Amino acid sequence: MPSNSAINKLIAGLPGVRRSVIGKAEEIAATARGLARGHGSLPGCISVEYPNPFDADAVMTHKAALSIETGHDDEVFHSGWVPGLHIMRDAAAGHH
Repeated sequence: MPSNSAINKLIAGLPGVRRSVIGKAEEIAATARGLARGHGSLPGCISVEYPNPFDADAVMTHKAALSIETGHDDEVFHSGWVPGLHIMRDAAAGHH
C-alpha cells in the first residue's frame, strides 16, 4: 500500500487539483490587490508564487509587509501605534 505522502503527491499533482489550488491563490491575490488600492504601490507588491510543483501562494513582497499587515509603532512621526491593514488576512478569509 502506498504511503500517505505518495498518495498526497499523486492527488496534488492531478490537473483539476492543481488548477483549483492555482485558482484559489489567484483569487486571494486579486482580492488583496483590491484591498490594497489607495495605498500607493502596494497592490503591485502582491502576487502568486509557486514554491514547489504542488503549491501556489498569494504573497505580499513589500519590504515592510509584516508591519503593513500586522501594525507597527510609528518611528517617523512618533504618533504611537499604527494598526495593521490586514490585507492578506482579509483576502484569504474572503472579505472584500
